[in-house]
Amino acid sequence: MNIAIIGSKGLGKELGKRGTTSDITLYNLTFQGKNYTFIEPEKYPEKIQTMFQAINMSNFVILFVSKDIEKKILGECILAIDILKLNGIIVLDGFEENELKNIISNTNLKNFPIMEKSFHEIIKHLESFNVEIVSDEPKVLVDHAFQVKSVGTVILGTVISGEIKKYDVMKIFPQNKEVMIKSIQINDKDFENAKCFDRVGLALKGIEVDEIQRGDIIGKNIECINEINVKIEKNIFYKGDAPTNVMCLVGLQYINSKMFENKISFDKKIAFNKEKVIILTPDKPMRIFGIAISE
Repeated sequence: MNIAIIGSKGLGKELGKRGTTSDITLYNLTFQGKNYTFIEPEKYPEKIQTMFQAINMSNFVILFVSKDIEKKILGECILAIDILKLNGIIVLDGFEENELKNIISNTNLKNFPIMEKSFHEIIKHLESFNVEIVSDEPKVLVDHAFQVKSVGTVILGTVISGEIKKYDVMKIFPQNKEVMIKSIQINDKDFENAKCFDRVGLALKGIEVDEIQRGDIIGKNIECINEINVKIEKNIFYKGDAPTNVMCLVGLQYINSKMFENKISFDKKIAFNKEKVIILTPDKPMRIFGIAISE
């Protein structure tokens, strides 16, 4: 299970062992035979896209609220969880529960379990959450890529549907370039295959690191688009006219975009896996414009 931790920082290092770090930091835990990856947006709130990328990498979200959290940051995190209708829990560290309940009373977070910071309580709730396996053609969502001496191109990502096997020949999108999976690792151990929601490291043949970007999808046949017809759901707190120039997050892809009444066009071709499109205005005081759903 991948779990996004948003809000205050520091909970991830208390739950798992620090792993890959960039503008997003991963903490890994194996507990009672289950693998958990806790994902914290290292560069949030400076880079709002990292919060949504952490969320889009995850099956579940933890809103972590410490006593010194800025109210603006707390509000933005609550809004993100609410508009995306996510499942999760709330962990408090010195923040008054009644105060938080008042803040979230008109959001879907009012149904989230609230608890004090406790390893066993958090894991207990994670264990009770069932992830619905996606039995579809194999797809891997890429979040990091790097060069390893004597191995070559390695990507980190999550199997988001189906099952992959060593020596599978697939394609990476939106490049539409053929690659072969030379090896599969899960928690630094070699495997012959990986199933839906396994977090993997894949050695790839047929592509260089500088050709890969966060949000690429490895699969058989992924739709790639430059524009999309959508129904836009504006954040009710956003004031003023709708801008034309926006930034969009599609999966983990962060793209300069133009927004019209019922259409969004992207400044480059993207891999599209039927996700909600998150519309951001990072240069404005209200940075979350809303979401768009393909029609």
